[in-house]
Parts: sequence; structure tokens; C-alpha cells
Amino acid sequence: MADRPIADGLIVDLFAGAGGWDEGLRQLGYRAVGIDNDQLACQTARAAGHERIEGDIAALDPQSFGQVWGLIASPPCQAYSTAGKGLGRIDKPHVIACAHELAAGNDTRETHRAACLDERSLLTVEPLRWALALRPRWVAMEQVPPVLELWTLFAGLLAIHGYETAVGVLRSEQYGVPQARRRAFLIGSLDGPVRLPAPTHQSFDPRRHNTPEHERHLPRWISMAQALGWSNPAVVHTNNQTDSGRRPQGLTRSLDRPAHTLDTASGSWTIEPTPAKPRWQLGAGRVPEACQQHAQESHAPAAETPPDDVPAWSHRRPATTVCGDSRILAPGYWPRNDAPRGAVRPRPVRVTVEQAAVLQGFRHDYPWHGSRTQRFMQIGNAVCPPLARHVLREAMRPSDPGPTRERRR
Repeated sequence: MADRPIADGLIVDLFAGAGGWDEGLRQLGYRAVGIDNDQLACQTARAAGHERIEGDIAALDPQSFGQVWGLIASPPCQAYSTAGKGLGRIDKPHVIACAHELAAGNDTRETHRAACLDERSLLTVEPLRWALALRPRWVAMEQVPPVLELWTLFAGLLAIHGYETAVGVLRSEQYGVPQARRRAFLIGSLDGPVRLPAPTHQSFDPRRHNTPEHERHLPRWISMAQALGWSNPAVVHTNNQTDSGRRPQGLTRSLDRPAHTLDTASGSWTIEPTPAKPRWQLGAGRVPEACQQHAQESHAPAAETPPDDVPAWSHRRPATTVCGDSRILAPGYWPRNDAPRGAVRPRPVRVTVEQAAVLQGFRHDYPWHGSRTQRFMQIGNAVCPPLARHVLREAMRPSDPGPTRERRR
């Protein structure tokens, strides 16, 4: 599908980064003008065919963009992320007060910014400021789950100004992304009711043994190994003797050796998959879903082979959240306060830039710019394109005149 011209209905993407939202838009036949102050992320986006303006969103005047059809925004998450210091959560009273004042027509950002412990905290009000100034027909916003409270507040303020809104936390694996990533979304429209997109895949829950009845009609989530095209694994015997947490993965024993003594302990031993020497395969039927179209068009070979010691869990579940570096953390890797002293945590899996991009929902040949570390950061900061596509479709549905009608200007 050819991209629809920007002039047909301007879409502005705030904090656009490397192009996660834009890739979702492209799959719907649209494109946007993205704004970001990260030079390398802008270079990546331009190389991928997305338009970028380098600048400080907080310093720009929204009115200079004229009439806007749609507004997208993903403010920086570091101030609110549980992986960081979480100063944004302490700054929330200032963000809330500033949002109320912006909705009342008073710009008090400078005062509240000076009082914040993390200057990035107040960037969360920028989507609201731009929405109130431009009154786009539809809006779509994304942030980490701790920002759900602010999105709910913003939804109420937008409702006062005529928007129908929907707010909630979505799980990326339920939309075909091979990653267990949760994000808070807000969508709104001036043209009719909106709702968050219905899942296209089953949810993943490691503590659940049966699929909920309301999800049984959906295809299963995509595992990390499946998305990367890693070979089917061999198997080993694994038991549940963790020695008070010091061996979190239990003891393993290859099936080519005699079994341990059978006793009355229920579930002591299980059959576990573990790859022998996996390979990234791009043959028929083995192309990662995120790379199928590119592979068909260019027949490009895979960039690199995966490590020789791919863990068993990568075949049993989606990847854990891509955090902006080469490590995909094993389930349960984060230390807990009640963990036994000396407990051994599972070792993370290291992936290539191309593999991390696929786990985030990008095609594996996406043209990332910058150093290896900078490329991983751009991937981890991006919205997952498949999820972006579903969210955007619902946000613009009441406002979309369709392909045969003239677009609003």
C-alpha cells in the first residue's frame, strides 16, 4: 500500500524516536511528521523513509503546524520506569497540577519544571499541551504503566474539551509481538466513541496452565525462539530441586543418561526443551513473521546466527521486555528483596541488534544508526510497530473518511 501524502491530513508524532509509531502508520497507509531531539534516532527514521524535525518539543509552538488531523506522542519514560530511579512518581503532583492549569489556559510549565526532581517528568504534559492547542481530530499516547494515572487524568481533561477517550494498559504479546511488554495507552477522538483494540493473540501468563475461555479462539502468543527462527530444541530432564533458590532452574540431566531414582514426589522431574546448536533459518516456513515481507522481496540472508546456548525458556514464552541493550533478561532475573543470599539468578540471553529489532516488532533490516549501544537504546525506546498499528486504527477509526473520500484539511 502506498503511503498517503502528508498534505492529505497532517499527522504529528511527538517524541517520535526511530519510528515505531511511524512503522505502524505506514502499515495503515499513512505517514507523519515526527519531532525528536535525538539526532541519531532522527537519522534512523529518515533512513527508513520517515520525516523528522529535530527540535525541543517543549520549546516549540504547536500553532506553527497549522491544522492537524492526528497527534501521536510517547514522552520519555525514564522518569517513571521501574528500572530507573522513579523520580517521576515523586514529581507527579507537579505534573498533575500543571496539566490542570494547561487545561484551564494557563501555561505554568516553567514553574513546575523547576520544582521537579527529574526534568523529564514534566515532558509528560507536552502531548496534552499540543492536543489542547491544535485540537486534532484524534490522539494516541503511550507510556510505561506507572503513567496510567496521568493518562486517566488527561483523558478527563480532554473530555471537557469534546474528546471521546479510552485508556488502559495493553500487553504487546496479545498483538503478535514476540515480547511480554506492558504499556499504558490513551486514545481519543472528536468524531465519535473510541475503544482500545481487541487482542489478536492469547495473553501469556507463566502461572497459568489453561487458556481462558474468552481467548481460546485466538492464536497463541509468539515465542522468542519462534520469532527469531531458532531451530527446534532437543530435550533434557529437569527437576524442581532449587536448593532454596540457589539453583533457580533446578538440576538437569540429559535423556541419553539413566534417569534418577523415581520416588513419590509429585512433579519432581519434567521434560524441558534446550537447543543443541540452533541456527537462524530463513528457509520456507521458518522466516520470522516480522521479516516475511522483506525476505520475500529481497531474499536477504540473516545478519547473524544466535548463540549456541539459547535457553529453554525462549521456546516456551515471548521474550521479556527489550530494555535498550543486548541482554534479554531471563524470567525472574530481577533480584527480589526476599531472595536467599547467594541465590543464582538465570543468565540473560545476548542478542544482536537485528534480533532485538525483530523482538520489538521491527523488520530485521531496519536501518539503525549510531553505535551498537545507541542502536539498542533506539530499539528499546520505540513503540512496538504491530501494537502501534492496532492502536492507531482504533484511534483514527471515527475520523477516517476512507480511501474514496476527501481527507479533512
